[in-house]
Amino acid sequence: MKKIGITGSRGFIGRHFIEALKSKKNVRLSFFDLPEHNLLKLDKTLEKFVGGKNVIVHAGAINRGTDTEVIAGSVVATYNLISAIKKTKSRAKLIFLSSIQAETGTLYGQSKKLTEIMLEDFSKERKTPVSIFRLTNVFGQGGRPFYNSVSATFCHQVANGKELIIHPESRNKKLNLIYVKDAVELIVREAFIKRKKPFYFKRVSSKNIISISDLAKLIVSFKNIDNPRKLKSKFHKDLYKTYLSYQHKSAL
Repeated sequence: MKKIGITGSRGFIGRHFIEALKSKKNVRLSFFDLPEHNLLKLDKTLEKFVGGKNVIVHAGAINRGTDTEVIAGSVVATYNLISAIKKTKSRAKLIFLSSIQAETGTLYGQSKKLTEIMLEDFSKERKTPVSIFRLTNVFGQGGRPFYNSVSATFCHQVANGKELIIHPESRNKKLNLIYVKDAVELIVREAFIKRKKPFYFKRVSSKNIISISDLAKLIVSFKNIDNPRKLKSKFHKDLYKTYLSYQHKSAL
């Protein structure tokens, strides 16, 4: 029996990860999420959560809020998580979902970068298995509009007949987009393999590079598609499925 714990299971990637595990046999899932549980509190409930696990997927984070909330949601939450792992002497593999924002100077990005460094030190010091996936811009069904995904926002607006407004300074900005199911496939695979070295880092990107203005035009064009089979690439098909999910109010 593979015992997998998940933080952020109610979030965008967390829900897709759980959905992907439904086809796996002999898997027992446990969750540690607000409002029932709080990663900012180091207590017995967190120790109970990490105890006896084979894998812990750490997807919980705070993307929006005060500076203190954003930093605490990544750095403090992860510090408490590894503290509980140390205290219980757990040998669970910890899989951390970081962000491409770690390569920017934003507060959110720097909180992710600090968390990556902390986890690498923890892994190398204690020989505990830690895998970090630094994910590029993830899109797909169930993404939250007007939050941290321009793809979700555009799909929601076009699917519901709203006007797209793009800031002139952002029109030519390039995005590297990866479909959520492709990202989750990597995470699921990582949960079931054993690596020779305790620490593993992967920058997860794709060949789907597009400007914000071209992304908007592509999504707007979906309104006039009569045959989805004519779409020329997997990226276009995945984005079209994402668009339809906002039109049909689909969760995943």
